[in-house]
This record gives sequence, C-alpha cells and structure tokens, in this order.
Amino acid sequence: MSSLLQLLPFFEAVARLGSFTQAANYLGVTPPAVSQNIQALEARLGVRLFNRTSRSVRLSDEGQMFYQKVAPAMNQIDIAAEDARALHGKPAGLLRITLPQLAASMQVMPHLAEFHERYPEIQLELFTDDRFSDLVLDNFDAGIRMYHMLQKDMIAVPIDHGLQRVSLASPAYLARYGEPLTPQDLLQHHCLRYRFPGSGKLEPWYFRTAGEHLALEVNGPLIFNENRLIKDAAVAGLGITQCFRSAVQPELESGQLVEILQSYSSDIPGFFIYFPTGRHMSLKLRVFIDFMREKRVPLLTPNPV
Repeated sequence: MSSLLQLLPFFEAVARLGSFTQAANYLGVTPPAVSQNIQALEARLGVRLFNRTSRSVRLSDEGQMFYQKVAPAMNQIDIAAEDARALHGKPAGLLRITLPQLAASMQVMPHLAEFHERYPEIQLELFTDDRFSDLVLDNFDAGIRMYHMLQKDMIAVPIDHGLQRVSLASPAYLARYGEPLTPQDLLQHHCLRYRFPGSGKLEPWYFRTAGEHLALEVNGPLIFNENRLIKDAAVAGLGITQCFRSAVQPELESGQLVEILQSYSSDIPGFFIYFPTGRHMSLKLRVFIDFMREKRVPLLTPNPV
C-alpha cells in the first residue's frame, strides 16, 4: 500500500492541471495509474477530492481545502530537495515561471539558449498567460509581470531599466489617412486595441503631455488579446498601435512601422520577477534572477536625427 506522501504528487498534479491525462503525461505514468492513486488517496482520507464528469475534473470543496494546505507543503519539500542538491554547487530541477507573452518574447526568449548552456541541469518551464496565476496554489516558483500589475505581499526584482510606450503606424496607413499630430487626433483614426484576457477591460493608451500622464480611450474596428497580432495588423496597415519600443525595434529599423506622436511618448517601470514574501528562495530561482538582471538593457530611445 502506498504511503500518504507517495500519493500526494498524483493529487497535486491533477489539481493543478485539471486533467488525469495531463497529470499522467507530467508524471510520466499512465492515466489509469493516476486514477488508481487518486482513488487510494480518497479512500485514505475518507472524502471525495474531485468531482468528475466525462468532460472535466474539478476539485470538490474538500479537495480545494486540502489542496490549499498541501500545495505550499509540497513546494517546501521541493525546495528542501533543491537545497540538498545545491550542496554540490549545481542548481538543478524544474523551475516554473508564469509570465505574459510579451515578457516571454522581449525578456526571456532572446537569452534562453545562453541560460540553458550555463545551467543545463535546470528544466525551465515558461507558462505564458496574460491572466494572473496564484504562485502558491499553481505551484510556480516565480512570476514576471509589469510593476503596476504585481500582486500585494510580493518581493519584486526589476529585470529591465523601464519601458518606453510609443505610437506607431505603417507608411501605407499614414499615406492613406494622414498622421495624427496630437493624442486627441487619434479619436478620428483606426486604433488597434488590446483587451485584457483576465478582466476583459480594454487597455487605454498612455501619453505624457505638459509633464503629466494622460490616459486616453481610443476608438478602432479591431480588438485583440495578443500583442503579436496587434503588431502584425499594424504592419499590414490596418491601423495605429501603441506598444513598447523594444517590442517593435526590428519593425522600426526596417521601416515597416513609423513612430508618430514622438513628443508625447511616455516611460514607465518595466518587468519585474516576483515571488511571495517569506518564501525560501531556491538556488535555481536565485541563479535565474541573477541571470535576468545580468541581461538588463538600457531603455531604448529614438536615434538622434
């Protein structure tokens, strides 16, 4: 008979992934093995941990309460194992990071090969999601978010020198519709908008005018929930976009996009790695944070004319 400690990884995986099949793939076993171990755990505890249908697996009320207490404890076990391995001076193990797609493409992906070469024993899992994840309940080591979007009671470490928000359009769009000269002129243009997947709110556009910040609700026929699609639409001449300069530097240099309203562009704090206050920092997370801070680049600004 399996011990309670042996059964817990099966429960944690199903609770986090919401699927017996995905949990089996994650653990490297068969779905029937996962199901048998969950049944054994439920028999041991005397409660039903999951509500199962043909299409979904969800935690029961008792399962949710159990998971809230088990997940932090299992995280501490993982950290203890990592610390034991760290005695040999080699960071190793699975490092799970939740981050938005924009942060992944701008901050992490350009340096991923170097990080893997430097720390080959770290298995890095990047979970890209523009919604917020609970680091503890979802078993993440850390997250990456912009400063104004960080959750409370988190330790936050900057991994860039800030971001510059700029307005852009393709030469074809400007030739057809003309160039706006003030932020208010954008109300007469086709603006490509972004909707936050979590809250469902449309993101306003931000400008700096007369030394103060201005948030403007613009109009447009196209709305996206992915920044890459907004950039593609702007290059195709479908409208004006506002985004971070570092995310579109290649398109600016190639002439596919042209910066407009330059005197109104604004600088904001950039991306931060965050993790819960009071959590013991594992060696694998410490070297990842140090590596990302090492790769910090200066705030990109327009080339002088």
